[in-house]
Amino acid sequence: MQYNTIPKSNVNAIRRLFIAGLNPHRISLETGLCYNTVRSYCMEFQQIREMYPAKLSDTRFCLPRHIDKRAVSDRQLELRSLLPVLVAADPYKRLTPANLFRRYQLRYTCKFSENQFNKIYRQWAEENKVNEFTSSRVKRIGPEEMKILQDWRKSVNHRDWQHAVVILSSYEGVCLREVAKKVELQLDTVEQWVAIFKLQELEGLYRKPWTLNDGKKDEIAEKKRQLNALIHQSPALYGIARTAWRTADLAVVYRQVYKTAISSATVWQYLNDQGFRFRKARVVLTSQDPDFCVKVEKIQAVLRDLGPKERFFSIDELGPWGIRMKGGWAFTAPGEQRKIPAHQRAKAYLICTAALELSTNQVTHFYSPRKDSDEMIRLVDVLVSQYQNMDKLYLSWDAAPWHTSKKLKAHLKQLNSKVYGKKHPGPLVELAPLPSCAQFLNVIESVFSGLAKAVLHNSDYADANDCKAAIDCYFERRNLHYLEHPKRAGNKIWGGELIKPIFSAGQNCKDPRSRYSAVHKSKPGRIGSGRP
Repeated sequence: MQYNTIPKSNVNAIRRLFIAGLNPHRISLETGLCYNTVRSYCMEFQQIREMYPAKLSDTRFCLPRHIDKRAVSDRQLELRSLLPVLVAADPYKRLTPANLFRRYQLRYTCKFSENQFNKIYRQWAEENKVNEFTSSRVKRIGPEEMKILQDWRKSVNHRDWQHAVVILSSYEGVCLREVAKKVELQLDTVEQWVAIFKLQELEGLYRKPWTLNDGKKDEIAEKKRQLNALIHQSPALYGIARTAWRTADLAVVYRQVYKTAISSATVWQYLNDQGFRFRKARVVLTSQDPDFCVKVEKIQAVLRDLGPKERFFSIDELGPWGIRMKGGWAFTAPGEQRKIPAHQRAKAYLICTAALELSTNQVTHFYSPRKDSDEMIRLVDVLVSQYQNMDKLYLSWDAAPWHTSKKLKAHLKQLNSKVYGKKHPGPLVELAPLPSCAQFLNVIESVFSGLAKAVLHNSDYADANDCKAAIDCYFERRNLHYLEHPKRAGNKIWGGELIKPIFSAGQNCKDPRSRYSAVHKSKPGRIGSGRP
């Protein structure tokens, strides 16, 4: 009899009534419990009264119990001695009592039924920690392989860790069902890894590159060729009302034309393998000047050999732009949204004519009422006066008509004449024009981009004078910075200019994002030699 056959509260009730002197029959009636159960407990309490009278009222005390193990019979001992032999000779990858019993019947005199055999086998397997995968477990691991497996077990590579846990656990005799749960794999996969390791060792566990046979390769190559033939044709030829192909359309047309099924994902993969991508057409600034390379090389040669008494100027005009409320990027409070009226009347219009000297990073500027030859002549005279102690000035600008006018060429010819030079000593002026339609090579456009972001974006000037004052202050501070920190144009420009102002045929100095004006540049004309 065991105390846990009925609730502990009932046992305590039986004990109290027994101490009170009631017999088992009365206790059974009082508690509603079975008479035999009450009688068994009363017999236990009677023994406690005789052997441990002081402990009778202690509800936590019970008689010590000794379970006598039945003596193991000789025929059971004989079977237990045969079980290791049966297990070692089992040819299957998993041990089952049914297979072992059949082998036992064939090889030995059968003294047990199958149920008796199964009960004895399970007790023996539990005592000796024999699981169903004992016959197929890894039985040998070399020292080098053991070191590699131990490194894999510490590896961050998940697959290597799984391999190491499976092989080492099998070697230690752990049941593969538990191992499969630990590594989160199917039991069949774990068993397959163990079998591969026993046959091929670690080489069998390394992943081999997946390869296609020659027939499949030829088939894929043919499909790619056929897709290329389709993609270079218009979708309209196949009744699709689109101007560009989609993968879904290509898959449908491919099935119609070549009578072979192909999915959209496969079409995408084959095109992707060949480098095809969905790309948006990019609008770029280009020059159609047939002498583009010659003019660029000339400018680069001048810059390479620029002497200490020579200066090179990048010249352009900014504007005309209207003075009105401008938008742009700025810090704003949460929930705040700056709003700019779409239609505004301009308070005034400005044109800023400027020249950037590349060797000293100094900007010379003034404001012009219009873009014409007279303003260019005015700029040349200002530069000649400002750099009177120089030997030669190089002027580089785009191919606007007023940069190549006869009036301007005549003025330059006069400045370079010997007669004028004797009366008015000063530097010679030589042109180094940019190729036609090549405003993107004009280095001063980079300075204009910085100017626009600094003083024009987010502005709302009262009149033209306020705007001029802001521009003058910007250029003054910029020039002062490069006087104190001399650097050639080509290093980072102070003031937030986006593009480095260096002359290079591969860059775009004009920032297309800088909408600093409603500039409508005149259509560039064809520039000549530029020589007066």
